[in-house]
Amino acid sequence: MSLTSPAALRAAAQRLPRLPSAPASSGPVAVAVSGGADSVYLLCALWADEALRPRLRVLHFDHRVRGEASAEDARFVAALCASLAVPCAVGVREGQGIASEAELRAGRDAFFAQQRVALGYGLLCTAHHLDDVVENALMRLARGAGLAGLAAPRVLQSFRDGHRRWRPLIQAGIDKRALLAGLRTAGIPWREDATNLLPIAARNRVRAWLSAGGTEAMGAGYAEGFARSARILGEAQVALAQWARELGCMVGPDGTMPIAALQGRPSALIQEALRVFLHAHEVTDPGESSLAPLAAAIAAGHDARSAVRGRLVRVAAGALSVPCEPMSYGAAERRLTCGVPDDECGLLAETVDVDATLWASLSKGDISPDREAYVIAPAGQLVWRGRVDGDRYQPLGAPGSAKLSDLLINRKIPAEKREALPVVLAGSVILWVPGLPPAESARLHGPTKGALRLTWLGPCLG
Repeated sequence: MSLTSPAALRAAAQRLPRLPSAPASSGPVAVAVSGGADSVYLLCALWADEALRPRLRVLHFDHRVRGEASAEDARFVAALCASLAVPCAVGVREGQGIASEAELRAGRDAFFAQQRVALGYGLLCTAHHLDDVVENALMRLARGAGLAGLAAPRVLQSFRDGHRRWRPLIQAGIDKRALLAGLRTAGIPWREDATNLLPIAARNRVRAWLSAGGTEAMGAGYAEGFARSARILGEAQVALAQWARELGCMVGPDGTMPIAALQGRPSALIQEALRVFLHAHEVTDPGESSLAPLAAAIAAGHDARSAVRGRLVRVAAGALSVPCEPMSYGAAERRLTCGVPDDECGLLAETVDVDATLWASLSKGDISPDREAYVIAPAGQLVWRGRVDGDRYQPLGAPGSAKLSDLLINRKIPAEKREALPVVLAGSVILWVPGLPPAESARLHGPTKGALRLTWLGPCLG
């Protein structure tokens, strides 16, 4: 759909239902706009508020996932903003081609942080709506998330750097169907992202599953019900977090958290304090298996240690800490179950179809092996362990095999992080180690149905 004249677009924006008033804030109000229906609706509905209009600043980040189509998105957003007389800043990802959701989010957030400094905004509006609440809840429930994860995305969320994110479409109770109907009725164009239909990302698969029968299975108002439950869970999480703070359980400048006051307290409070501590160390959605020994030790006043998503966490002397000592997983092999994140090391194996677009990105080396690898291997034989003396394999494209220790050194991975890297195997054959290319013996030779995608959710290797 092409843009109409500026006058026609402004008149169309005025016909959209009004959104709730913005939270109190000073300075510019940033709006994240991709060019898709959700963010176009958000921008136009916010623009219709005459009091808010002069403060709006649009942020567009070109993820460079879809080649020329991504560049056209940026041009569309720039033209949209010009028609509405709203300033627009555009950021561009350094890499290009298909990437993991985590990698794309990191690039986008870095751009937002840069613009916070440049523009001085304290409020960022994003176009999450009721359908996003449902998708998030289902995905987080499947991973065993805590209250904070199940409550996301929240209507208003505060961040440690001082800015807040406001999601007015959730606050207004708007779902995808309603916003598409609003855009069509008003005659407002938007851009379609074809990658949203590909079953590559887990969220896309959940979205397709809901579209195929969500209403029939759960009733017409199920999205509102999910949003209400998320709000209740969020309120419970805030109450527990406040209780923990009142007991003095806060992360200090040295990264530790005193937890002696939690001894004998309810499990829910201990779990929340643990998750707050881990979030401060960039560990999100930890599973029950890694939290259980830590929570039990806190409740009993004992010492303990546990590996959580590739980080060693210790309970000792009445405090939680992440020691600087190197962590080693040892030679014992653990099964890696397809579709279930391994909470100890943070590995996730998934069966995916590699289509022509994804294959083109893999062929060009657009997808970094630091976090993600695509291989051909029997899912039922997947195991992982720590690095052992004598490990060697032939990385993709290499002329022969080499010692794993030498490969990690050549990649300039810091010594203190090498021992904490899991080694993924199919039977006795090494498939991949995060930070290195996958094995030549497991390489894809073209678009493939039923390939294995290996993702590492552990700490940054830099």
